[in-house]
Amino acid sequence: MKETWDATPVGYDPCVGADEDHELGELIDDEITLGWWTGPDGAGGEQISLYVHDYESCSSTPSADLKPYDSQYEGYMGNYGNTLDRWYRRAAVVVWPRERAFAARSEAGSRWALEELQARITKGDRDGARAAAESLAPFWKNSGVQPGQLGNALRVAEGLQAPGTAAMLLEPFRIDALTPEHADDMAAVARRYGVPWLGQVTEGWFGGAHNRFEEHRYGWTERLSQLCAALCSARSPAVAQLLLTGVWAQVDGELRLWAESGPAEIRRARLERLSLPLLRILEAADTRLRGPIMAALRSCPDTVLECLLPMLRHAAREQTEGEPRAAGLAAVARECGDRLGALARRAPRAADDWSVAWAGCGCELCGTLGAFLGSRSRRTLEWPLAKDGRRHVHSRIDTAELSVDHQTRRQGRPYTLVLTKTEELFSRERATRRQAGAALTWLVSTWNLSGEAGVEPSP
Repeated sequence: MKETWDATPVGYDPCVGADEDHELGELIDDEITLGWWTGPDGAGGEQISLYVHDYESCSSTPSADLKPYDSQYEGYMGNYGNTLDRWYRRAAVVVWPRERAFAARSEAGSRWALEELQARITKGDRDGARAAAESLAPFWKNSGVQPGQLGNALRVAEGLQAPGTAAMLLEPFRIDALTPEHADDMAAVARRYGVPWLGQVTEGWFGGAHNRFEEHRYGWTERLSQLCAALCSARSPAVAQLLLTGVWAQVDGELRLWAESGPAEIRRARLERLSLPLLRILEAADTRLRGPIMAALRSCPDTVLECLLPMLRHAAREQTEGEPRAAGLAAVARECGDRLGALARRAPRAADDWSVAWAGCGCELCGTLGAFLGSRSRRTLEWPLAKDGRRHVHSRIDTAELSVDHQTRRQGRPYTLVLTKTEELFSRERATRRQAGAALTWLVSTWNLSGEAGVEPSP
């Protein structure tokens, strides 16, 4: 049990922490959570997490007569604070109506619920199992189902032979709970309800159409090839294709986001981080998926090389002698070769060419900035501009990491924003050609691209 009190330290000492060193005022909030229970016979104890509403509890001993086992004081924070949290342990007898016994116990322990449903199915009481499973619908999604329970949930879902109830049982899980060990159970539910039904379930596992590729899924993709191979062995290649398509959709979204984002240091780190998930997808993909993947990669700007080259380096390090490379990797290597060749052979900028290719947000300020940047001869712009306008221009220059110095001359009203194109415009391009040539040399020697159109290294 937890209580939050309005509290003042005795003597206003912010360092005091003992419970008796505070003067309690008004009770702000309290809550009760059941953390462990046993059956009436004292056997079968298990850890649970079940919130109990005030109207569901009745206590004979007030909290003031109890000694808290822990307390924590938070001082005044400007708009909240001067509060004291206290935690108490209580013993309780939990009682519920007999007709709600299954739902009441299931809300506190989802592992028990799945085991009980499976036992009823095994005994042939499928109708009873369905009715019991349907009683879980109001709370099941938020019942604290653990990833390790996915196997049990898949077997129960298949055994219920009820598509709506089965989907509800599987809803709380996330895609990273799925492992190669679940392949047979995934194949069974796909045969029972169909791949389109499973597609709707796994869309929720991925987090919906607009969900980002979350950090913990990077590790999950390490076993993606084994998972897909296990599904194919279980005669469910369509399920493997379904999962690959889902994970590629999220990686593709991340690639497009970061390939067009700045600053460069953050962009490079993010794109390199995506190289391993993309490698695992290409290793597992068949020709039906490799085509769309390559089309998407070709549509990205050259910054996508910051993901593709690390991916090819990973693949080269992991390959053992005599082992064939994944078919999709050769196509990626050729795409990188074409891009690097074009960058390495790009003609040096003329000494009098100060133009910068850039597109802003479409506002009037960005239009003026774009016209200045696009000028071949103009190096400096003195621009009287109010504070909000200066802030917008500053942010656009910094975000795009343009080779433009921007200073504010604080004279007159409004102040003058002074923009000056810098020599870095030339040095960056020289560095790009040099780095592209070095990467191309490695690519040609490692991926056997010699003689292919567009990939010869520059002199």
